[in-house]
Amino acid sequence: MQRYQLRFIYGNLRSAIRRRDWPAAWRELGRALAAQLPACPDPTEIRVAASLMRDQLSYRGAKPAELAMLRNGIKTLVKLEDLPVDEALALAREAAGTHTTVVSALYRKDYLLLRTRPAAPGDVDPLITLYCSVDDSARELWRMEANQREDPRRAGRLLQIPPCCIDAFARDCDRARHDQDTLNDDACRRVLATATPSDPGDWRLNPLANDELLGFYPCTARCPAAAQRAGQVLAALPTEQAQRAERQLRRPALYFRLPFFATFADCWQGDHLVVDDCAVNALPDRATRTAQALFATALQTELLQAPTLHNDRLPYAAGHSDVESAAPPLLCRWQ
Repeated sequence: MQRYQLRFIYGNLRSAIRRRDWPAAWRELGRALAAQLPACPDPTEIRVAASLMRDQLSYRGAKPAELAMLRNGIKTLVKLEDLPVDEALALAREAAGTHTTVVSALYRKDYLLLRTRPAAPGDVDPLITLYCSVDDSARELWRMEANQREDPRRAGRLLQIPPCCIDAFARDCDRARHDQDTLNDDACRRVLATATPSDPGDWRLNPLANDELLGFYPCTARCPAAAQRAGQVLAALPTEQAQRAERQLRRPALYFRLPFFATFADCWQGDHLVVDDCAVNALPDRATRTAQALFATALQTELLQAPTLHNDRLPYAAGHSDVESAAPPLLCRWQ
């Protein structure tokens, strides 16, 4: 059985998409999902399924919760990641009168692996991380991360993340040293695995939307300390943003791995989810968005045959026959 190495799988997926070799891209998507997909669809089917795609978790620009933390003094230090340059500089000017502000070097983001690299001359639309604090902790965290010193416990303390959640993420980091490309997915999956149809999670701790309320991965989907922080942020949001956050974060999710997931209308028959209003996540990067359109095609094929979803019968849960992976799809419920 072949070892599951995501960077090679995604490299092959990108290459096939650039060549517009849809059978090869379809095959590599199946490997990325560890799923045995049916026959490759034709381009018309892909275009039809692309209508399911929605911007849900984009990893680009400031999130409403981060701005609420910054503007309402909820935390001493706020770290705003993946900002376009103009947005970062505008926020730095806004915060300069009351906060220490530090900007990172320019970087590019890999939207499939969710890793970054320094921007090169001529790179289009580079990103910046902005650190803002009422003391000197912005400079302390910036120095640590600029020197690429991996210390999730120290960073978590600076960012005032609850100790139980720091411990959980530090364990994720220890495991991920064998495969750093899976860190974000491992942490997200750990949380989502505790939001089950029979034992739902607290919707305020759902990490699968730009409207998420924390800025970190909680230890579980029902962590009291994380829920207290999320409640503070929710109360600080303008009414319209708070209502939007609740609508988005209450949506059940069918999760394979980042960035491949879909959300649905919150409609249950016991612990069976009625398949309605399917929205597949879409990212701004063209190659990633094309891969997600392929994912939407695969998902639509299965959902047409399944009026409800249940943990005992999820699309492609059997796994890929020649890929070693322990990441079956998850069905997540919130309350």
